[in-house]
Amino acid sequence: MLLTLLIIFPVNAHQQHSHKWLDEYDGYHNCIREWWNIDAFIQAEKNYSITASFEYEKETPAANLFFTVFDWDGKKAYDCGSYGDDISAMRCFGKYEANISYGKSWLRGGYPRYKVHFENKGIIVDIEIQAEARAVFVAEGEGSILPMGFGYYRYMFIPKCRANGWIFIDGKLQEFTGVAYYEHVWGNWSYHNPLKGCTIKPYISLAKWWWENKNISFHNLSFSSNNPFGYDWAWISFDNGWSMFYGMIPFWMEEIPFGIAYLYDGKEVIEIGSINYEYLDGIVYGGAYIPTKIKVDMEGEGKLSMVMEMDNEAHVYEDKLRSIYWKKLILYECPGKINGYYEKDGEKLGLKGRCEIEIERQVSMLEYLSLKIVPEKDGVRILFLSCLLGVAAELQISFSPFSINFSFSHIG
Repeated sequence: MLLTLLIIFPVNAHQQHSHKWLDEYDGYHNCIREWWNIDAFIQAEKNYSITASFEYEKETPAANLFFTVFDWDGKKAYDCGSYGDDISAMRCFGKYEANISYGKSWLRGGYPRYKVHFENKGIIVDIEIQAEARAVFVAEGEGSILPMGFGYYRYMFIPKCRANGWIFIDGKLQEFTGVAYYEHVWGNWSYHNPLKGCTIKPYISLAKWWWENKNISFHNLSFSSNNPFGYDWAWISFDNGWSMFYGMIPFWMEEIPFGIAYLYDGKEVIEIGSINYEYLDGIVYGGAYIPTKIKVDMEGEGKLSMVMEMDNEAHVYEDKLRSIYWKKLILYECPGKINGYYEKDGEKLGLKGRCEIEIERQVSMLEYLSLKIVPEKDGVRILFLSCLLGVAAELQISFSPFSINFSFSHIG
C-alpha cells in the first residue's frame, strides 16, 4: 500500500517549512494551472446557487470562465461560462491580493474580504463576500502540498463567508443575501499526461498522515477503473450555520478511501481524516459513473454521518484530452440537499442543509468498469458493470440451499 501511495503521489515538489508564503495565497503564482473559485447559496426573489471560477492553464494553453447559476425553485441551470479561450483573455495582477479580469467579469480583494463580478450571456452577478471562518490549506499540517499524478498543487479555501449583492437574471434585477465559499488552487500538474515528471519525497508524510487516519473496511470487495486523477467534492452549508468542505479521491478499490473533510462549527475549523463513503445512486455519463447520492461516515472530533444528493439540473463540462490512453475529462456539478447528524460526548445533533456537489472523472479508453463481490449470509453476490461494453450483470450464488441466479441488462 505504501509503495502504491508513493507511486501515485508526487514528492519532489518544493516544500516550504516556513509559513511566510501563506501571505501570498490570494495572488497570482504563474504556474501551469491556477484558478479562483466562488460558490454561493443566495436568496433573492428566488433561491439560487452560483458556482463560478476564473482559470488558466498553460498546457493547451487556454483560459476558462466557469459561471453557472442554478435556479432551485425552477430546477434549472444557466450555463454562462466561456471555455477554451485564448489564455490572454484572463489577466492576473498582484502577488498578495486577487486582481483578475476576464472580459466583463473580475475578482478583487484579499482575505477576509473579496468583491467579485460575473457577467456573461445576459446574466450578471455582483457579490461581496466577507470571511467568517479562517483560511485553510488542505493538509496544511503536512506541508499543504497535494498530489495529482506526478504533479502537485496547493489548495486554499474559506469554508464559510457572508455574501450580499445583486443578480440580474431573466430580465430582472434582484438583491440577495446568502452564504459563500472561496477557493484558490495553484500548482504544476497535467491532465493530458498525469505521469509526466518524477517526484518522490515530501509525500511520505502525506502517506503517513493517511495511514494514521485510514478507515479501511472489507465487508465488501470492489474493484473499479476509477483512477486517482478524479475526485468527489462538496461544499456544504448547514441550516444551523455550520459549513463543511468534503473531498474524496476515488481509488481502484472502493474499500480503501482517501479523503479529507473540514467542518466549521461556527468557532473553529476541524479537520477530519477518517472517512468511509458509499455510492447509493448514480448515472452513467460519457463513459463514466457519476454518483448522484453519496453516504459519508466520518470520525474525528466526534462522529458525523450524512447523505448528500443532487437535486437540480446538472451542469456538465467536458474537455477532450491529448493522450493515447486518456480520452476526456468530465466535470459534473449539481447542487443538492444533505441530511445527517453529528455526535460528540454522547450528544447527537441533527443536521440538514444544502450542498454543491462536483464530480470529476478522467475517462480512459476502458471507460468505467467495476466488479463488486458482496458476501451474504448463505452465499455471495457478484456485480459487474462496463460502460464500454454497455452491460451490467449480477450473479447470485446461494449455498443453503444451493442455487444460482444470473441477470443481465444493457446500460447507456
